[in-house]
Amino acid sequence: MATAGGYLRNPIRQAGATCAVCTTPVAGFRYCFSCNAHRVHAGLADAVAPLTYAIGHRQSGYLMRGYKARPPIEEHRRIVAMLLLLGLSAHARCAGALLGVTVTHWTTVPSLPARPGEHPLHRLAKGTAPGREIPLIASPKVPDPRAVDPDHFIAETTLPRGSHVLVMEDTWARGGHAQSAALALRKAGADRISVLVVARWINEDFADNRRFVNDLADRDFDPLICPWTGAVCPDI
Repeated sequence: MATAGGYLRNPIRQAGATCAVCTTPVAGFRYCFSCNAHRVHAGLADAVAPLTYAIGHRQSGYLMRGYKARPPIEEHRRIVAMLLLLGLSAHARCAGALLGVTVTHWTTVPSLPARPGEHPLHRLAKGTAPGREIPLIASPKVPDPRAVDPDHFIAETTLPRGSHVLVMEDTWARGGHAQSAALALRKAGADRISVLVVARWINEDFADNRRFVNDLADRDFDPLICPWTGAVCPDI
C-alpha cells in the first residue's frame, strides 16, 4: 500500500460535486445519470461505499484490470487484497453503525454472464468478511448485463428477518451488477444492504472528469477516511 498510495485516492463525498450514491463527479446534481435512473427500482442498496477511484488509462485503472487477469498480476492482486482487507477490518462495522443494524451476512457479486471458477474477489473476501456468507448465483443468460434486474442473480438461501448483507464488488462502472445483486437479496429477505466497492471506475475523458481527476492529485490516500461518510467514521 505504500507505493499504491502514490496513485490511489479516497472518493469524495460533496453535495453537488459527486454522486450521493457512487461518488462519481456530477455537475450540481444529487445523483449521477446512472444512479438516478436506477431509482425507478424499489429495494436498491441502502448504502454504497467505494474505497478508491479507478481511472481509465491510469495506474489505478490498470490495477483493477490486472488483479483479475489470467494469470493475475501478483502486485495488483496484493494491493486489491490489502484494500479489501482495510475496508473490512476498519470500516465494515461502520456500515452497521450507519444503518442501525449490524452486518449479519456477506456476499460478492459474480460475473455476468456466469463464468466457471471462483471469482477473484470472492477468493480475497472469504475468511475475512463479517457474518455468514449468502452465495449469489449468476444467471447463465443475461441479455443486458449492465441493466438493473433482480433476475440476474439468485440467492441460494432465504435470509432471516433483520438481516444486513454486506455486498462486495470489485469495480463499479454504472452500478448495474451491484444493484441487481441488492434486488436479488431483497427478494431473499434482506432487511438492510450495504455495498462495499473496491474501486469506482472513472473515465476522465467524459464531461469535466479530467479536471476532477487532476484536482485529486494532491490528496494522498488516507485509510482513516471512512468510505461510507467520506469523513470520520460513524459512532459505533
